[in-house]
Amino acid sequence: MMNYSQWLSAMIVEQVLIGKNLDKSFELILTRYDKKEIENLPQIKDMVYGALRNLGKSYFFINKLVKNKIENKCLESLLHIVLFQINNARSNDFTLVNQAVDAAKRIDHKKSSFINGVLRNFLRNKNNLQKELKENESANYSYPSWWIKKTKKQYPKDWQKILNIGNQHPPLALRINLKKISVKEYLKILKKNKIDYSFVGGECLILKKPIDANKIPGFLDGKISVQDFGAQLAAHLIDLKENQKVLDACSAPGGKACHMIELKSIKLLAVESNKQRVNKIKENVQRLRLKLEILNKKIDKKNDWWNKEYFDRILLDVPCSASGIVRRHIDIKWLRRINDFNKFGDNQLDLIKSVWPMLKKNGKLLYVTCSIFEEENRNVIESFKKELKDVSELNIEFPSNVVHIKNQLLPSDNHDGLFYALLQKN
Repeated sequence: MMNYSQWLSAMIVEQVLIGKNLDKSFELILTRYDKKEIENLPQIKDMVYGALRNLGKSYFFINKLVKNKIENKCLESLLHIVLFQINNARSNDFTLVNQAVDAAKRIDHKKSSFINGVLRNFLRNKNNLQKELKENESANYSYPSWWIKKTKKQYPKDWQKILNIGNQHPPLALRINLKKISVKEYLKILKKNKIDYSFVGGECLILKKPIDANKIPGFLDGKISVQDFGAQLAAHLIDLKENQKVLDACSAPGGKACHMIELKSIKLLAVESNKQRVNKIKENVQRLRLKLEILNKKIDKKNDWWNKEYFDRILLDVPCSASGIVRRHIDIKWLRRINDFNKFGDNQLDLIKSVWPMLKKNGKLLYVTCSIFEEENRNVIESFKKELKDVSELNIEFPSNVVHIKNQLLPSDNHDGLFYALLQKN
């Protein structure tokens, strides 16, 4: 069964190597097979995520071991998979190689000896190659070299921590729904079920060991949601008051919208342009049994869906590079290109300009990204402030356990790398 898992994993990684989104790649490959045939799905996920986290390292080894370019991307992906397994002691080295040979036969029978030769050559030279690896920055950190340079420039003191955390498993953070249960009561439930956790603050706790969401006590009946601690800050930072009219633009999957309603009795409109992602909002709302209005519309300068009633608060969680959450979306660092960030920034500036006319005088807009790069964050806010005279930026006070530089959250053990800016209309 192991070689079958290697084969499936290689096909998924192959899709990412040719530029496909990881979630879609999983769906594309695994839906071809009956669920009964995929007995080792956790193992497949471990292989895929591990290989992609360590892609820079395995590329380094492959370039040292193979003279010519590997034309078959699935075979190349198989090497990435097995090199990750060997370097992380997932099983006996020679067992892994033998299984890889069998998996290679499924891909290209004639190339199985090639895979065998490359891997056995690696085992013979493993210690020396691993020493050489440490001298190659891009390979050692397993990021594109331009990503490392960019991070160094913007975070000269913290760049190593940021890169290392991006390669770690993300924490499983939960948000307690205060409309249904108190923090104290829910913690009792976890203790009763012998589930270890650490309480972070507010409505947030982090489970010590990952659990499937559907198996977490209280998830199915809406007592808790899965949401990063950094993302949970949004509902607090926007400064909600009872009975306010609130717009959540670019709302999907709806976690922040639901959190706001859990905290305050407000009239909330969630707008999302992507029809499939609208369904995600509806799923969350239904599970939590909350009430809000959802529109499948695009945010732009026309906004022909707007009824000219002004909002007290606007949450603008804009589409971005996701550079602050690479540990959750490990394909991001391999799919992004250096010129993407200015494009994102231009689009984000357009989005602020589009929703700003909908805000009441003295109303507040909370700008959010899950990016660590200034082209999408500080630069966008400064450009917006220069263009409009009726905007002022308010100071944000973050909790003491939030790792941040001004308004930029740095990825940490407790939270992802988000950026926040609170703007008021004069």
